[in-house]
Amino acid sequence: MRTATLHIDAPDGVREVTLEDELTIGRTPPAGLVLGDSGLSRKNTTIFREDDELLVVDEDSTNGTFLNGERISGAPRILRSGDVLTIGSSTRIRVEIDGVSAAAAPPPSPVEPPPEKANVPSPAVPAAAATAANGGQTKMLIAAGALTFVIVFGALIALLVVSRSGGSGGNAVNGASTRPVLASGLIPKRVIDPLGGEDEDDLDDLIASWETEEKELDTNSVADIKSDPAAADDIDLNVTAAFLAAQERKSLEPRNGETGIRPAGLDVPKELFGDGVIKQKAKLLQMKGTGYQQPMDFAELAEKRLKQELFEMPMATKSYYLVVGGSAGEGPFTSFSFQSGTDEIAPGSPKYKTLEQLAANFGGQQYDLNNPSHRKQMRIRLLRMFNKRAKPVLEEVANAYLEKFGRPLRVTSLTRSMDYQISLNATNANSFKVRGEGSLPPHTSGCAFDLARKHMTAEEQNFVMAKLAEMERANKLDALIEYGTNACWHIFIYFDGIPPRM
Repeated sequence: MRTATLHIDAPDGVREVTLEDELTIGRTPPAGLVLGDSGLSRKNTTIFREDDELLVVDEDSTNGTFLNGERISGAPRILRSGDVLTIGSSTRIRVEIDGVSAAAAPPPSPVEPPPEKANVPSPAVPAAAATAANGGQTKMLIAAGALTFVIVFGALIALLVVSRSGGSGGNAVNGASTRPVLASGLIPKRVIDPLGGEDEDDLDDLIASWETEEKELDTNSVADIKSDPAAADDIDLNVTAAFLAAQERKSLEPRNGETGIRPAGLDVPKELFGDGVIKQKAKLLQMKGTGYQQPMDFAELAEKRLKQELFEMPMATKSYYLVVGGSAGEGPFTSFSFQSGTDEIAPGSPKYKTLEQLAANFGGQQYDLNNPSHRKQMRIRLLRMFNKRAKPVLEEVANAYLEKFGRPLRVTSLTRSMDYQISLNATNANSFKVRGEGSLPPHTSGCAFDLARKHMTAEEQNFVMAKLAEMERANKLDALIEYGTNACWHIFIYFDGIPPRM
């Protein structure tokens, strides 16, 4: 694999970054590299690998991404050694491949540099129409803006209907396409908020109230777990749906004070910003180097359960509870690969035999692969798995929170397969984007979990973040703060207890 180095000159300093797989640059998380340039959008530009090529794509940013002076949009563009990217107000990125520093393209005089904050009008805001030269143009702009709003709203409603119904027909896994995965068609183009979203000056905001996310688990759909008490690793899995529901009520009970994504008084430690994604990918590469194989589908998750590479997390304890698995489907189990796409697993095949073996004794319970509800229960339980080192890390955070506030923490994501991660790309704006073979979603490692936060006050959120920052400084984990509708903390633990070699 060719070595790609990004030489970045930003207002907050000069740095070099070696690109491992994919890097999103912006002014705030969830961008993998956060730069101190006020002209950047939250997620501005993504540079990624595909096969043996290096590509760049603009993330619908306000001030744009300029490749050798030409503003780019739409499909990704190939990068070559010596290419210069200009983003934000004054950030320049020079690309170096395999140590070859080709002569950079000359600065493009005919193209104006991106402004500090582009005054791009929002089509549905009346102020946009005020820029028209006369009254007739004003009316036309208002009409066009209204039409755009209707089209976008209708498209979003259609997306929600399709996502909740599991797709538009044909073979699908949790709504994911069965066609082979291609970088150009995998990630749906984000919809710009015609009303400006929560920040009217930032047109790359999504319509927060219309974002879709992984469906949360309905406690009524969770069968009581009655695991084999003789199995030491399964002894604490005996959780009733009633206890799970009680923990949920306690967690979400009304607070005194403002809650939400950005409550007044929110103080995010520096440890939860910055190069977290870069560090996580470095560790994932090390993990793969030790022989760990990312699970591509639920059959491969089942294999890891049988081999005890991953263990099952209890649905609820005194200090935390899970709401993972809500998007699990009842359909037949399918296999997935980037070469052949998605195919139903046929009886008698090796993957079917793996599923049969687990179904015969899944922690003391038996499941029928021909029963749709049983298949869903198996998927829910497979999404509850984790690396053994993750449990004490979660317990340390959860126990501290319980002691302080008397409530359990709300865990919203654990382990995922690659096909399940891809299905979330279509509905979850915050989910790690799979751009093709070689992608490293942290949740496929079994070393990542998410904690919901928008139901908490600023005091609660600040307490949890201070604890996470403390544990990050102790090299126990890497934590990132995520915004959007499914606001959470993304936590990644080191499978061997050792931070990545950067």
